[in-house]
Amino acid sequence: MKWFIPREHGAWAMLIVPYLIGMLATEVTLVHWFFFIGVLAFYFASAPLLTFVRQPKLLKTAVPSLFVYVLIGTIFTFPVLYLIPEIILISLFILPFFILNIVFAKLKKERLFINDLCAIIALSFLVVISYYIGSGTIEAITFILMTINIMFFTASVFHVKTLIRENGNKKFLMNSNVFHGFTVLIFVLLGMPMIALIFLISSLKAWMMPKQKRYKPVQIGLIEIANSVIFVVGIGIIF
Repeated sequence: MKWFIPREHGAWAMLIVPYLIGMLATEVTLVHWFFFIGVLAFYFASAPLLTFVRQPKLLKTAVPSLFVYVLIGTIFTFPVLYLIPEIILISLFILPFFILNIVFAKLKKERLFINDLCAIIALSFLVVISYYIGSGTIEAITFILMTINIMFFTASVFHVKTLIRENGNKKFLMNSNVFHGFTVLIFVLLGMPMIALIFLISSLKAWMMPKQKRYKPVQIGLIEIANSVIFVVGIGIIF
């Protein structure tokens, strides 16, 4: 049986980071970890599902691992959904973005920036879910954290694309530099200097990495993982 383990470093971070920052901003509980195992299993299930969407002839290859992942996800998430049914309502906001991801996969246009943005927004709702599990409520700070997460990963996508698919595209590079600058400036203007500092660290990475050099995907992935760790630690300390 083929397991279809997701290999994208960015997607792993987009899944783990929002859940962690929502959790760290509240009281960490065993329910958080129990539910996260289920979320992780469903994320794994997306790999065989999208493989089937792209190549329907691989149905028999994709179904076994899809079934196992969905079963594990169900075992770990359904008890939590029974205890905290409000999570189901929050999850409904994720569905339209997930459907768009499937449509882009079917059209074989998964590399489009808009597809990445849909995935970022969808997974950023994990901030809200994780925060709700820990606090039993949704507050203004929940959406602030969610927005910060969206901005962080949007900047990351801009940066990674300047090094790979959009390498040499001066207009895209300019947009990336401007967006990174915006992430710093907006939090300075909002009177949140520590958040601005976190984004400045991320922006310096994007601005100073030579764009003429060809990087291996694993090199870019490791740098982004390190950047994500700095982000989570910083947000955890601040909030």
